[in-house]
Amino acid sequence: MHYHSVSDPDALAAYAKLSGPAILAAGSRILARGMPSNLYEEGLHQRTVVIEFVIKNQILPKAS
Repeated sequence: MHYHSVSDPDALAAYAKLSGPAILAAGSRILARGMPSNLYEEGLHQRTVVIEFVIKNQILPKAS
């Protein structure tokens, strides 16, 4: 997900406050996050987050 502009910074802040704990509670991991140190070509200066999501088959019960 990326944003070219944010029309409601308060809504984005509320989302960010809830999304991190929800991702962690589901067993996923945040591998990296932060602002870019360099920009190339038409790169955007925006926060990047890399998330390792849990594989669905590991968290759902198997059918008998």
